[in-house]
Amino acid sequence: MRRVLLGLLLVAAAHDARSQMVPDEAELAWTNVPLAEALYELAEATGLELVFALRLVEDVRIYGRYRVTDDPDRALRLLLRGTGVRAERIRAGQYVLIKEPPNVTAESTRDAFTGTLDGRVVDAESSVALLGAHIWLVDLGLGAVAGTEGGFAVPDLPTGRYVVRVSHVGYQPVRLELDVFPDSPRLPPTIRLQEVTVESDNASVVAGPPAPGPTPGMTDLSARQAAAVPTALGEADLAATLSWLPGLSRTGGASGAIVVRGADPQQTRYIRDGVPLYEPWHGFGLFSAFQPEGLGRVRFHRGSLPAPLGGGLAAVLDVETTDALAGDSVRAIGLGAVVGRLVADVPLSERVGVHLGAQRSTLGALLAPTIRAEGGAWVLDPAGGTPFQAREPSVAFGDASAKVSIALGVSRQLDLSGTLGGDDIRVELPGGEAAGMDYRWRTHTTSARLRSLIGSRTFITALAYQTGHDAAERRIRPLAVVETDQAIAENGISVDVDHFRSLSHQIRGGVQIAERTVTGAQRLGPMPDARRQQVTEVAGYVQDTWRPGGGWELQPGLRAEVRLTPESASRVDWSPRLFARWTPEGESVVVRAGVSRQTQAVHRVRGRASGRYDLASSRWLLADDQVPLARAWQAGAGAEWAPSQALALSADAYVRLSSGLLEPSSIGGIEASVRPGALLRTHPPHDGRAVGLELAARYLWGGWTLGMTGAVASAVVRPESGGAWRPSAYDRPVSLGLLAQRRRGPWTAALRLDAESGLPRPQGGRDAVQLRASGAVGVTSRRWGLDWTANAQATLQPYIDADPVLNPDLSLPLAADTRGLPLWPVLSLTARW
Repeated sequence: MRRVLLGLLLVAAAHDARSQMVPDEAELAWTNVPLAEALYELAEATGLELVFALRLVEDVRIYGRYRVTDDPDRALRLLLRGTGVRAERIRAGQYVLIKEPPNVTAESTRDAFTGTLDGRVVDAESSVALLGAHIWLVDLGLGAVAGTEGGFAVPDLPTGRYVVRVSHVGYQPVRLELDVFPDSPRLPPTIRLQEVTVESDNASVVAGPPAPGPTPGMTDLSARQAAAVPTALGEADLAATLSWLPGLSRTGGASGAIVVRGADPQQTRYIRDGVPLYEPWHGFGLFSAFQPEGLGRVRFHRGSLPAPLGGGLAAVLDVETTDALAGDSVRAIGLGAVVGRLVADVPLSERVGVHLGAQRSTLGALLAPTIRAEGGAWVLDPAGGTPFQAREPSVAFGDASAKVSIALGVSRQLDLSGTLGGDDIRVELPGGEAAGMDYRWRTHTTSARLRSLIGSRTFITALAYQTGHDAAERRIRPLAVVETDQAIAENGISVDVDHFRSLSHQIRGGVQIAERTVTGAQRLGPMPDARRQQVTEVAGYVQDTWRPGGGWELQPGLRAEVRLTPESASRVDWSPRLFARWTPEGESVVVRAGVSRQTQAVHRVRGRASGRYDLASSRWLLADDQVPLARAWQAGAGAEWAPSQALALSADAYVRLSSGLLEPSSIGGIEASVRPGALLRTHPPHDGRAVGLELAARYLWGGWTLGMTGAVASAVVRPESGGAWRPSAYDRPVSLGLLAQRRRGPWTAALRLDAESGLPRPQGGRDAVQLRASGAVGVTSRRWGLDWTANAQATLQPYIDADPVLNPDLSLPLAADTRGLPLWPVLSLTARW
């Protein structure tokens, strides 16, 4: 606490010392200056009150600028971006600076926490609650008013001890010291005031309800953290961040969709601004649709899921787009070897803000991709190489996102959002003009979301949305043309209610309705084959978050789902869930555990011939009377330990038991038909088992960041009708990652080494161990009023022709190269302002 006060006194002293020296310039510019110096100057120029401990900003240097026409609050957020320090607003014009929550391993040091100063004020004689009692934090100059039950709460305060003055008209005021988490008492204190005829000050600030705490099993990444870890292919991509977490990989090792604990990628659900997003991948998984700078919140749930989330057996990635009304001020333009991109948050007025984001492929302009036959598929090599007697393919992909935020009042906001993405890939194969492939994919969403605070304890979110994904495939053979179309569309509405019964008790409940439609058609000669499925899912849930004291947090929940088809209604599926978290007082330790039952009603089946290259040759299926519902029980436990500010360690163990997984059998593919009955014959239901142990460590030393992630795991499947267990398509028994990053001034250098067990082969055995080495160098600079970042990255992954195709059939699917780019620098340039 003394260090916090020291920071406040230094800001005040700097203001007094420089009050006669305010520069006349219309702009303040900082080029590689200490963060503390920039904060002093910003506070002096804007009048912002900043409270911080000097040790938070030691050895931190920044680039930035401030013009008198800029909004001071947004200028502060922009100044702190990428520094590891976050500004918590405690009232208008006043901020407390705290340490940004860590990235990969959830550090639990005191500085990483904010908490709520809470309690209850009553009459000393009758114990009657004193409605309207004033609570004043003497050191910070802000306060709160007691509610109908005498309770009060001042949220988002740094951990520490505060001097508090409590008063009420007609009572003798008291002055005492109260602690904020994790030093707070097990139960909020009761403050008893003696009746006396006195008067007290009338000024106060009414605090809102506290934000929910972190959910066990969840990794919460901020946009700054997501952009700070090593990037993929010289670009900024959220998928590269997630692949660093223990137990996670990508289908091709260096690229492809995310694989969570050996589960098929289709068992991971993606949500953007509350809306399900189908297939957020470009170029066969070469790149994702998530730009880290455009994401205000990233929450990744793996293993057991909280009750509000459904539809994913393995994991859910929940992202929230930046919001100009919330103070986000991001403007960036980037150009690299794979994509060109832009992100912008534009406040049009005090009540209207707009977010825009877009990226477009540059593949083919800076690199010359080719194709080759490998692993049962035609492989698209983004870096070029020796073509398989084929012409260079035409590759184009991109996406765009937009969100308009409208403040309808002090406690109500409407968000109108939409996304659109697509891929077009055309390839002419050996055999002349009469042989080739043409693939087209489209992903789209639209939504309207209303968020409103009712009273001081209830928060309601209402959402209406439309989302979908459609694909068209045309393969030209010497004697025939095969055309396949497929699409999934979902229309939904949901209402979620959060009610804060007390400072330690929150209840959340909601109803979600989704109508899903799958269509498919295949034309091979004069006999077309078509199908259509339509299923309506109604789900309701309730979840109770309770903090009984002693460092405990319990979260029981129950989710119920029923699926309705035009022919009949399915039975109700009940999914109980329970999480527990314990943080002992005075210790930098977090222990967590959870168990849950989860279901997934959307299947995406892939052909056996395509192996792990499933995007171009897969089909959608919905659980109904004939198609089974995928189910899983998951249990896990783990601990996080931060013995010092520099060192953080974590360990997690899990087990997953699944049923209803549609896996390819040992015969046939999926190209003979698009009908559900035919697909179930080639993809019978399977049981699945997965167990594993995951470890992670991070150490900060000077300008160095050293990291390690590793996992020992097993994921196996077998037909429900019986048979031997076999490894799942993405089973990797052992994985290890090492990271070393050095920052010095404007320069950053990083080296990442990855080693993973080879994936299983369809005919038995495994590929060789996959090794990758990635190096990157980056530099930041300020020129022409812009902040520039230049990166150069190279990746080396030895070529392994695991399952060559000597006489490839032109009906095989197209896939992306699994090695990434070769060992030569790939440059990218980004400008921010």
